[in-house]
Amino acid sequence: MEAVKSVKDFKRILSMNRESLYNKSINAEDISVKDEWMHEDQWDEIYKQEETGNGKL
Repeated sequence: MEAVKSVKDFKRILSMNRESLYNKSINAEDISVKDEWMHEDQWDEIYKQEETGNGKL
């Protein structure tokens, strides 16, 4: 896969690979609440820090 150098590149890559990405993705609602990943709150903390430091996301 080619390197992403800009948002425009990223959007183009997403557009070109939409079907493949869709086929490999899963619906978060299908993940059991008992799954360890669902109990991970690390990203919540990162988002809170970003919001505090950079304003609303």
